[in-house]
This record gives sequence, C-alpha cells and structure tokens, in this order.
Amino acid sequence: MSTKNFMHLEGCTSDGRADMTNFEMDLFDTRMSGYKHLSKEESEECCKNSIIKPACIPITIISFFIIMIIFFPLFSDDALESAKNYEKEKLCKESCKFRFVESIPVGMKYENLTNSSTYNAWKQLLSRAQNSVDLAVLYWNLNETGYNTSWQGNEIFHLISNLSSNGVKVRVAQNYPSAQFPQKESQYLQEHNLADVRSLNFAQLYPHTKGSGVLHTKFWIIDDKHVYIGSANMDWKSLTEVKELGVLIEDCSCLAVDLSKIFAVYWKLGEEEAKIPDKWPISWRTSYNAKDPLDLTLNNNISSGIYISSSPKEFNPKGREHDLDAIINVMETANEFIHISVMDYIPSTLYYSKNSNFFWPKLDDAIRAAAYRGVQVQMLISHWEHSKKEMIPFLKSLLEINGAIKGKIQVKLFTVPKGQEDIPFSRVNHAKYMVTENTAYVGTSNWAGDYFIRTAGVGVIVKAVNDRVVIEQLQNIFNRDWNSPYASSELDYYLWNAKFEKVE
Repeated sequence: MSTKNFMHLEGCTSDGRADMTNFEMDLFDTRMSGYKHLSKEESEECCKNSIIKPACIPITIISFFIIMIIFFPLFSDDALESAKNYEKEKLCKESCKFRFVESIPVGMKYENLTNSSTYNAWKQLLSRAQNSVDLAVLYWNLNETGYNTSWQGNEIFHLISNLSSNGVKVRVAQNYPSAQFPQKESQYLQEHNLADVRSLNFAQLYPHTKGSGVLHTKFWIIDDKHVYIGSANMDWKSLTEVKELGVLIEDCSCLAVDLSKIFAVYWKLGEEEAKIPDKWPISWRTSYNAKDPLDLTLNNNISSGIYISSSPKEFNPKGREHDLDAIINVMETANEFIHISVMDYIPSTLYYSKNSNFFWPKLDDAIRAAAYRGVQVQMLISHWEHSKKEMIPFLKSLLEINGAIKGKIQVKLFTVPKGQEDIPFSRVNHAKYMVTENTAYVGTSNWAGDYFIRTAGVGVIVKAVNDRVVIEQLQNIFNRDWNSPYASSELDYYLWNAKFEKVE
C-alpha cells in the first residue's frame, strides 16, 4: 500500500504497432529493386500450365521474402503466453457475473453490508482455478502470523501455495524486490517451484530519468475466464485492517483475455535486461476503449459497455485507453453528478527527488470543468497518519470556487477508527473509485501525478446501456460512506488534530 521512495518523470510515449511502418516499406522497395523485373509476357509464360516453373522461382523467392520481412513481424505473438487469440467481436456472447467486493476493517460498524468480502472473493477464485492463475502484484505480505487478524491472509497464501499440486500454473508479475518491498513470499513460491515470478525494474525500464515508479497494479486472472481488479494488495491487512474495494467478474473470457494482454506486457517487461519497446506485438492490441467499449451482458440481463484502462502510456499497445484519459472521459460524460472516493488526491507529483515535484492539474482541471458546467461533485478523501499535509489547501481551493460555478463541489475526509492492535500502514480507506449517473470506474491508482506518469496501474470502466443496476450498486457504497460517522467535512479540524503540519 505504501508508495514511498519512488520517483517519476513525465515523458513521451510510443503508439502501438503500425500496420506497415516506413522502415518496412523502404525495406520492401530495396528488396524489389534488387531483382530483375519480368515483362508481362514472361510473367504470363511463367505461370502457364504449371504451378512452378524455373522462371517462376525468382517471383516465389521475392514473395517469400515479402511475407517474412513485412507481414510476419506484424503478427508476432512471441510473448503472449497467457491469452488466447480470440476473434475480435464487438459483442461478447457470454453472460458475465459481476460483483463489487469489499474489505471492511475489523471494528467498523455498518448496517446491512451486502457485498462479498475480498477474502471470500479471492477464496472463490482460487477454488475455481483449473489451469492458470496470473497475479499482478505490488508487494507480498500475506503470511504474517504476529497479529490476531492475519489469519485470512495466511489462508490465501496457503491456497496459492497449493495450486501447483493440483496442476494449476501460477505466474506472478510483481514490483522489483527492494528494502521497501522484499518480496520474500514470492521468492518462496519461486524457489519451491510453486510459481513462475518476474519482477519489473522501473529504474531499468526508464534509464534516462532521475527516478522511477512501481508496479502498483492489483489484479488476478483465473483460467482466462475470471477476474479480480481492485485496490487490495497481496497483504493480510488488505483483508481485515484496510478498507478496500474491487470488482469480481466471473465466466467472462471476453474481458479476461483482454486483461491478459496487460499481463503479457508486464510479463515481457519482467524479463532480464527488459526495455520498453518502440512497438508492441499486434496481438496485444485491444479493440475496447472509451470510444468503443466491449458490449456485454452482466448478471444475465444488464447490458453494459466495459473496457480496461492502463498506465503508464508507454506500457499500452495500440487501442488501450490510458488510465488518466479514462478517468477524465468519465468526468466529461457526466451530466448530473460525480462521486469520487480515493486515498490520495493532490494535483501535483509526490515522490520525485527533493525539490523536483511539480504541479500536475489534469484531474483537478477536469473536476473544476465539470462543476463549472453544472455537475454536482462529491469527493471522499482518506485521512490517516500518512496523509500529505499539502492535500488540505488543495481540497479547500476546490471549495472556494463554489460561488462562481453552476454546480457544487463538496469534500469530506474519511477516517477509519483505530483498531485494537497498533498495526503499521493500516486503518485507512484505500479504495479508488468514481461513479456518475451513467458510469462506474474502479481503479488501482491514487489520484496524484506520479501514478499516471511512471507507475503501472489499471482501471475497469462500466457504462450503463439499458440498466443502471451496476451504477446504483456503486452509488450505494459511496452514499453509505459519505453519510457515515467516519466522514467529516471539517477540514480545518483535521488540519490541526490529525498530525498534519500547518501549511503557511
């Protein structure tokens, strides 16, 4: 959960693989100019009454080289080990099962909790695994035994450890081991042949920057059919001591295979001496984005449009929506309200080297623009001992424009009460989601510049088509928290009474 000590720099990105590059066309022209061109009569005589004659051999050779040099690389599938090559269809014929899942910290009192727990969702996914489990992980801390509430994490690690004995192939794409993220549990899995593990070294992937990011993504893919995407890390605290939100999507190969393409990128970048390529394989492209979401039916009768976004841009093959652009698109298409729940919100970078952080107003501008045109905005921002003191004046600046806009901006801070045990990096609302009258967004990134520039994360976007059931379910979660005793609009109170330093 902690994302200290990593830094980012903004830079250019490369698009996906073109249908035929200028280089390939030049190569084609060079190859062609090196051969004697046959006259029309010679060409006709060559192929008359026979498939191949001696005079046809040069043409055959030329054709072979054209295919090998130009077209074969375009259809290269060299690293896509987990995804099946499904034929692209706009309409998914499967009826996918969709649920929101939550982690509610021990001791928090809510009435009528109806959503499945993250723990139960993970157990269910592992019990359904028959062939493969792919995990995108920031860090590992499931097997802690020193706390009363760590047993759920222990059980999840035990279940993962037993998958290989049942013939299930486990692959882990994770952040590179460090003092902050030692990754001892994944090391155990690898050393005991219980999982194949690759680590993404962002300092190596971005060698010309002063800093680098992390693999902040959290998702699971089971048998290319079932998916979890959410805020929960592979940490026992994410099951019992931290408030989390995610989505569980089952029996949905259309979406799972699309997510597998993101995992394929991570898997490729986890190779030794990996570099971000100028072009990604054509098979890793996606047809599903904000402009053209995947049409599918959820829970038998809910017609929806859905797509998966990803950051950073350099990791995205052609067609993949950048996570930042997806969030802004959701705001721009809202007409009535935007409700946001996120741990960190600040219009700047946070983790650059000393004196190198900079103003980054892209999400802040989108919020102000929406409110200006009349959208009602409510923001539920986490408050805990690791909250940035700079967050308060930025949030208050949003409130200052309420007299000059058609809509209204409201801000509350959400505090998870302390538990019975003193547990580091716990008792916080770690969820990252947004809901409007027509769209639900659940992501893995906090809302600060670093998470969209040099840090890997994903989001899942569900657009209502003929039914708002999914939208209303997420809206109910937001309303429950917004109206709970854990949410307060007293920003000045928190400025002085929650270990924030005074901002001059």
